[in-house]
Amino acid sequence: MAKVIAAWCTCVLLSVTVHAQTVKVNAPVKQLEEYAKKAGLPMGNPMLQMILADSLNKRSAMAQAKAYLRQNLPAVPDVGAGKYLQESARQEFFQFIGNSAGKQQLTQLQQGMSTIKDTARIRQYIADKLRGFYALRDETGVNKLLNAGAYSNSLKEASAGAFAENTPGMPMLGTSVTIGDQLMIKNIPVNVRYSNISGQSTWNNPFADQSLVKFSFDKDAYVKRLNSIVEKKYDLKKYFLKDIDIKSAVKSFTNSRLEALQQKLTELGEKQSAAFGQLLNSDHIIQLDSLQLRNELLNNRALGITAEDLEPVVVALQDSILLAHPVADSSLNGLLEHFRTASAARKYMAGVFALKKEVGEGLQAKSIISDERVAGGKINGQLEEESNKIRNIKELLPLSGLQRLLLSAKQLDIGNIAASGSKGGVQDLFMSGIQTSFLNNNKFLMLGAGKRIDGGTIKDLAFNSSLDPGAYSMQFLQMGAGDITQPHSHAGVVNANTKSDSRRQYTTLNLPRNTFVGAFSEDISLGSYGRIAAQLSKSNNQFKNSAVGNDPMLASKAAALSLFNDFWETLSVGLDYNGQVNEWNMNQRAYVSYSGLGYNNPASPGAGRGTIRYGLKLKRNWYKNKLVLGVRSDFQDISSSALTSSKWKNRQFAIDGRWKLNKKIAFDARFNQSGMKSTGEKAASFQYMTRQLSLASQVQGKMAALPYNSNIMLGYQQIDILPQHSTLLNININHNLVISSHVLSLNLFYNKDIKGEAVYANLLTVETGWTYQVWKKISCSSGMTYLDNKAVVQQLGFRQTAGTSVLPRLNVNMYVDCRKNLLNTPQNYLFGNFRSELAISYQLN
Repeated sequence: MAKVIAAWCTCVLLSVTVHAQTVKVNAPVKQLEEYAKKAGLPMGNPMLQMILADSLNKRSAMAQAKAYLRQNLPAVPDVGAGKYLQESARQEFFQFIGNSAGKQQLTQLQQGMSTIKDTARIRQYIADKLRGFYALRDETGVNKLLNAGAYSNSLKEASAGAFAENTPGMPMLGTSVTIGDQLMIKNIPVNVRYSNISGQSTWNNPFADQSLVKFSFDKDAYVKRLNSIVEKKYDLKKYFLKDIDIKSAVKSFTNSRLEALQQKLTELGEKQSAAFGQLLNSDHIIQLDSLQLRNELLNNRALGITAEDLEPVVVALQDSILLAHPVADSSLNGLLEHFRTASAARKYMAGVFALKKEVGEGLQAKSIISDERVAGGKINGQLEEESNKIRNIKELLPLSGLQRLLLSAKQLDIGNIAASGSKGGVQDLFMSGIQTSFLNNNKFLMLGAGKRIDGGTIKDLAFNSSLDPGAYSMQFLQMGAGDITQPHSHAGVVNANTKSDSRRQYTTLNLPRNTFVGAFSEDISLGSYGRIAAQLSKSNNQFKNSAVGNDPMLASKAAALSLFNDFWETLSVGLDYNGQVNEWNMNQRAYVSYSGLGYNNPASPGAGRGTIRYGLKLKRNWYKNKLVLGVRSDFQDISSSALTSSKWKNRQFAIDGRWKLNKKIAFDARFNQSGMKSTGEKAASFQYMTRQLSLASQVQGKMAALPYNSNIMLGYQQIDILPQHSTLLNININHNLVISSHVLSLNLFYNKDIKGEAVYANLLTVETGWTYQVWKKISCSSGMTYLDNKAVVQQLGFRQTAGTSVLPRLNVNMYVDCRKNLLNTPQNYLFGNFRSELAISYQLN
């Protein structure tokens, strides 16, 4: 009884162990097998195993004998594909399993095989491992390759800079530091980026010592490193059996088996032995069916076999006569010889039919030979795909749980990060915390937690804090089918709690609250016509009071349970279509969205509330993009009161076109209009309106044999901001002339106020530049600047830049901008007259 229990426990342990190994190392095998099956290479096929075993036996025979293998490993029973290996090759094969999967698992595998002898799972496990052993380049332990460089550090960037600004209203003096580094921790690359800005300012003392730091997992570098180890350890073309000439291997295998069958035919004369040797070959086995093979035997005149010799009654009679006359009998010599030939033919054909079953049914040789080239091309392409590189890494390398998990990670960021997910959930969120996302078998998962603190001015804090405190601690989750950038179906939640906010030594007071958001996102592919995305998001706020106390968990629970209260007021929905019609060379987009006045999503700072928005965008080209025309409109209604129907109605419209005359000349035209109107209990009134028409040209050519490029834009603009109504004409010219190794540049902008009610009056800015080198080592640029804003400021200045490599890895760059005020006005304090920057960078590697 004890032995039975022990055997049962061993069986369970082996099943769990082999299954765990299959999950740990061979989880992607099924998908790889699908590729192999498409190529006609089923991994459990005995013939294919024999072909691989034959190659491995030859490889083992050519290598020097390794006596230590037999000393370290017990005798291995003949199981699965292992039974086709010779002793030395079999020992090396199990040594390979021990190196790649661990000695403990090899011991458990051997114990299990000796206890339960053979199972389909063990046979499949060994067949899969046989491919890796066949593709092995060398016997260097894979752990040695993984440990080489598993811990390292590579400094990517280090820079420092200093700046000075003497603008009278806000002088600043400070320094900036940026460091980029990559740490390798147990083969996991982590990018580290640190930025710091420090200095002094008369209006903002906390300006000193502001830092941002971010740790991010580098997925591309991770896959590249592990894949390099796989390629160094294994020949992937051999892993996919691309080096095997299937046609030749099948024929060689079949011929060797036929020869073995012929050698078993004893007590035959030379004539009969020669006839059997010429009776069948590999082409017969592959191409003919069983009936045709039987006819080949019956039609062979040298053997003289008839259909009656194969009848069961005749067979029994012939066998009884042969048993009765084991020695030669002169009176029956001819008859006994025929009976012996018929008996040999029957044994031979039984072996042939068994071989036919292995070749024809097991390997499906006909389809393999016909599809080999096509399948081989598919596998070559698949070897370069990242998804298949990841599958190879998972199957062929012994990775830890964390290392395997990171192969499914899309991102892992910690520190000051920008987090984004699907619309309606987390979007355009800058926070201090952690965000990670995973994609495995088309299943997506995103998790994150952190703290958000918004910027803002002191004058607005007292008014905004009651509506949006701007400081939250939050947790979010998003999961579903499909990658976030591809067609998908996702659901997500956000849980946020307000935090006290202290900015510039000014603390705002607000009632603590919890916000819970539930979101759904659906992205559907329409094939060649584009994609359509829909999102639904619902929020709920729960203020901390006597009912929930100060316990954040109770507040979160209360917010979640009352999620569907005030449904329409706290709902956000949207529909967005992006697509194209290739037959018309046209791209289009149409969208519509709604959010209630009470909707609040702290994980999406840019999300609107009390807003209805809809719009359309069309763009079409003709004559191979030589003529392009686009139209765009955007309409947005924003509720400005919870008690009345007051709204702000924003309207924007634009039309633009481009005509590319040739490679050197192109013209652009654009008209856009935007305005806002307030509506409510009183009559509607315009708040502002702006219209702009612009014409532009881009020209490249030569002037007196000197290359140049010139951009010119003419504009007409109307701006109505009560009580002013401005009409402006402006011109912008950018011209660059190449003279030898120098560039002469001119930038001019002029704005003319036609009505005398300009928002920024008549304005002229001119900048010139000349690039040159000093002592062939210092790259410089010098230029003049002129600024004239009527009755506001008038300045004339000089601008200089210089940069050089002091050492092969040490670079120094300098920038100076000096200006002289030509007109004394009360507004001069807004325009600084000196700015300088100094940057020193050293490349470490």
